[in-house]
Amino acid sequence: MARRPKRKHVRRTVTTRHAVVRRVSPTRRAAAAQPIPLALRQALAPHRNGIASTRGTVGLLSDEAAQTLARQCRDAALGKKAEDVVMLDIRDRANFADYFVLATGRSLIQARAIADAVVEACEDEYGSPVRTEGYNEGGWILVDYGPVIVHVFLPQSREFYNLERLWGKPKVAAKRSS
Repeated sequence: MARRPKRKHVRRTVTTRHAVVRRVSPTRRAAAAQPIPLALRQALAPHRNGIASTRGTVGLLSDEAAQTLARQCRDAALGKKAEDVVMLDIRDRANFADYFVLATGRSLIQARAIADAVVEACEDEYGSPVRTEGYNEGGWILVDYGPVIVHVFLPQSREFYNLERLWGKPKVAAKRSS
């Protein structure tokens, strides 16, 4: 019985119970594992500025545009089933922002999805946020658009920090009757 000559670079297929696995020779595996140069990798990768945005950052906004942006952020959070969504007007109390949008997500994944939805909803018209914080930790995600700051909390963090009490309207004290 004659034997077949052994060929170099022959692909062998092995059928297992669940899948067909192709085995590649070590010389081909070494050729496929060549690293991509850093300059080429950077040229191919999209420039990301913010959570999921590839746009430029938000510019200066008028009062009407800031209010519209805050409403869009609120609506995007509601679209992802955020709970207790509140839009606070803080123009009289702070000089660093005009509006806070507060939202609560039930889980870390939902909180991240809410923050992503806010960025996606606003990036076409306004650009990417100036800054984002807490996305990896997820207990309190902050999306800063300059005049509008979006806070996405987990329930425990929202109860602990209680920004509504801190930045909301103060309660009117009852008059004393003498």
